[in-house]
Amino acid sequence: MNKILFGLFFILFTHFTFAQEIDTTAILVDEIQVDVKDVTLSVKGDTATVELFLISYKRNPRELKLNTYATQIGDSTGNYHLYDSIKMGKVLVLLAHRQNYLHYFMEEDVPVPFQIKVANWAQDRGKPTHLKLVFEDSKEEGKYLEKTVDLIYNKKG
Repeated sequence: MNKILFGLFFILFTHFTFAQEIDTTAILVDEIQVDVKDVTLSVKGDTATVELFLISYKRNPRELKLNTYATQIGDSTGNYHLYDSIKMGKVLVLLAHRQNYLHYFMEEDVPVPFQIKVANWAQDRGKPTHLKLVFEDSKEEGKYLEKTVDLIYNKKG
């Protein structure tokens, strides 16, 4: 009888241990996890700001080459808008600089703050709903990956 009870206990224990909930809000693309930190509008509602964390996995270290013109914020009507500033870590790129790419050296498992702002945001657009990230594939030079991040349902906190 003790063997049967021990066997049932073992089965239940291992089932509950391995059936733990997995965080499905993590977005992975090219071994980079994208976590949405915050989506805000300025007090006047004329500037939209999206804040993320980008975390590199399974590559130590790696360069991220972000296409700045293709990386855009989407509104509730499905239209995408060009940035005014993109900041990744301490690197700041302004649209006025006309810089095509943002190069950033990422270390494994180190969260990097990423912020993109769009000025002249009309209040009738509401909060940004999507962010389109476009960056070079780490395995194939010249190939670019596009990932649309849903900002409404993936927000942490």
